[in-house]
Amino acid sequence: MPSADGITRYILPYLVGLAAPLLVALTWSPSTTWTPLQLVIRSWSLPVAFAELSVIGIAIAEGLFRAVPRWNWPRPVAIALVALLLIASTTALTAAAKDPAVPMTIYWIVHALFALSTVYMCGRLLEPVDLVRGFLVGFAVFAAEFFLFLHAIPDWANFNWKNGFMAFAHIRHVGYYVGAMAALGFGAMAVARSRRERLWAWASASLAFGMVLWTGSRGAAVAVVGALVIGAAVAPPMRKLAAWGGALAGMAAALAVVLVAPAAPYYLMGLTHAVQQTTGRDVTTGRTHIWLNAIHAIEKHPLLGYGDGQMHAVAPITDLIQPHDIILQIALAWGLVGLVCVALIAVAYAVRAVPTVRRQGGALVPAFMAMTAIGILSLYDGALFYPLPQSIFAACAAVIASRWNGSAEFDEDGGVVDAHMT
Repeated sequence: MPSADGITRYILPYLVGLAAPLLVALTWSPSTTWTPLQLVIRSWSLPVAFAELSVIGIAIAEGLFRAVPRWNWPRPVAIALVALLLIASTTALTAAAKDPAVPMTIYWIVHALFALSTVYMCGRLLEPVDLVRGFLVGFAVFAAEFFLFLHAIPDWANFNWKNGFMAFAHIRHVGYYVGAMAALGFGAMAVARSRRERLWAWASASLAFGMVLWTGSRGAAVAVVGALVIGAAVAPPMRKLAAWGGALAGMAAALAVVLVAPAAPYYLMGLTHAVQQTTGRDVTTGRTHIWLNAIHAIEKHPLLGYGDGQMHAVAPITDLIQPHDIILQIALAWGLVGLVCVALIAVAYAVRAVPTVRRQGGALVPAFMAMTAIGILSLYDGALFYPLPQSIFAACAAVIASRWNGSAEFDEDGGVVDAHMT
């Protein structure tokens, strides 16, 4: 009989990876009629929260809180983290619309604890490669659900593609997830140790990229290509001819299939519509107006912002709830002070992450690729506004952070003593 620890080590990565398909399953409704419970599950991505809280709970049981104070936290980063926590908490409690502000702030705190827990757990109850496999397995289940959902839609012509598609509501929001999985898959293909693993990763990445194109998520397509370019600049495995050749072949195969596949009758969907928008006058799909509106709101309250999720209250544009830009999103929520804190943390992280990925490669490459794709997409879309891509980003960032300076240093209890984020 396997031990409890053995069982935990086996299921933990798949619990994280299967959060997306579980979210789809629990909110399944091709008829676009949901129960109140399903709406709550969809609005707050509760399977994602469950997966993260499970990891946090296991990490705490394994001694997370004893280990974290002994990590080597650079003083500027520690100050920025504390300041950000205070700003986020205060603005949430004083926000005009507390309903989204408070739970969204709690979610950010959960994401942070999840990231810390993943750093702590890597090398103890899981390895980076386990999380990569978990994400790929989760995507395989998600892809099956995707096609089953399309088959189950009773009338494509009258279906609500903007607010009724699976767990994501808006069809293009699928790109946040499948774009990250495409980048992760191409990274996994580049570092695979066997032909079977390489083929699995290539097929997953190619399918995910095809879903990006079919849904019309042109921003996600650009992000995947950008991740490939940055990945080649940072990670030696991504510079190999096999890696680039495999990625180009996968994207070409995806493009060929999408060109002949039936397209949904929705003006924001499909490869043809995406190309028409990109070559026409609607390149930004109204983003410049959204960004200017958000900037005007930030100018009125620049220092500490309005609290998370307040765009509809302070910078309303139709039914939009986020400014389609992570920089404006942070400034709107936590002001310029919060933006400086986030920038300081991000720079300190990047200074350590890039050399670590370049030196170690391996399972860090897929994590870096997925994280990079989400980061690029967040510069012109809401990729870091919604819980699922936030969770993937946090997990991937944590996997890399767990390997600072070649390896993490552990104490006698197995806790990470030195994260080396200096």
